[in-house]
Amino acid sequence: MSDNNRPSESGARSGPRIDGAPSREGSGVTVRLATEADLEIVAEMVQDFVVSHPAENHPRPLSRLKEAYFGRDPVARIVLAIRGDRIVGMAQWNRMYDMFWSMFGGSIEWLYVRPEHRGLGIPAALVAEICGQIRAAGGELAKGGANVDENAALYERVAMGWPARDVCVGGEAFQVLADLAGLPVREIVRRLPKGELNLMSARKR
Repeated sequence: MSDNNRPSESGARSGPRIDGAPSREGSGVTVRLATEADLEIVAEMVQDFVVSHPAENHPRPLSRLKEAYFGRDPVARIVLAIRGDRIVGMAQWNRMYDMFWSMFGGSIEWLYVRPEHRGLGIPAALVAEICGQIRAAGGELAKGGANVDENAALYERVAMGWPARDVCVGGEAFQVLADLAGLPVREIVRRLPKGELNLMSARKR
């Protein structure tokens, strides 16, 4: 349940429809799928979420968010938690396949709850709803991660966990890697980008 961490094309276009899945209520919290009308509030929560992250001041146009989740090829489904009349939390999931266990499932990412609404079990409600949606789509497991020990301890009350490291390649480093596609293996290895290129804005191709 990555607290910072796209269905496949088949996942986005096939399988049981769950867009009309009923919301769940309990302890004053309602959990439901996000709609396009929720995007401004999702963007607001992202802005809170990103504080103190290296991407804090990076531009995040609403049009990109709309394209990502409600465009022609959505990357994932967003699930929202509502308390009273306010959206107070979110998470997203996309369909995946575990090659080792030969099972379909879902990958849960970007789980966030507003600070003033923490301690109420809202992450558990979000994860339970997402597991229900994954099961309705034919899945048998859910995967995620945590970047904070406190969150990892909570997740491991119900899930198996193990040490891992997330990595991300971006900026000019990503573009250099993409440029190497199709070259002989030795040439690719010889021309791999340096890590510091992740901190450089990508030049136009």
